[in-house]
Amino acid sequence: MNPHVRKFQFIAPFYGLFFKPQVVGYSWVIGKHIPELNIAGCETVLDLGSGTGAFGRCWQDLGYNVTAVDASPAMVRLCLKNGLQCLEQDFLKGLTFPDDHFDIVVGAYVAHGLPVADREKLYRESARVAKELVLFHDFGGRSRFSVSVIEKMEGSFYREFIARAPGEMERFFRRVDVLPLSSWTCWYICRP
Repeated sequence: MNPHVRKFQFIAPFYGLFFKPQVVGYSWVIGKHIPELNIAGCETVLDLGSGTGAFGRCWQDLGYNVTAVDASPAMVRLCLKNGLQCLEQDFLKGLTFPDDHFDIVVGAYVAHGLPVADREKLYRESARVAKELVLFHDFGGRSRFSVSVIEKMEGSFYREFIARAPGEMERFFRRVDVLPLSSWTCWYICRP
């Protein structure tokens, strides 16, 4: 088991404590900004690195057919417990889905946790399996001290990510738009 997956095996119970508040927050953001995505007619969503399933659950609650994937068996169990269809898959090793299989691919707070070579695998696989849209809900804008401390403890690549995104995404998508959600989070709206 790779160190990244091992880490999430360990912290899964702690993440599970935040499921309900995350659903409330994500639901508000999605409800407010979904009209800007121009995704009428889309039905299927893949939630990459789903964790507890909070982000995917919000899309499911809106009526989308959501499939979630995570490489951590502990996170898959939490996601299933929280009412999502979830499969144990590691996008770093390649997904088992065919090209253009999902209308929309989403990932919440996934990209910043990976080194650049792994982020490139994330972008490549997301673009491959998405028909219409890839949406990364992640850090952006200004750095925050509190987030920096937490992310350093988790061993993420937070500071590097916010300095390089969305430019690094542009090699994998024909268009990348950034929608600020706060001074430190945003949506990276990517068109394959």
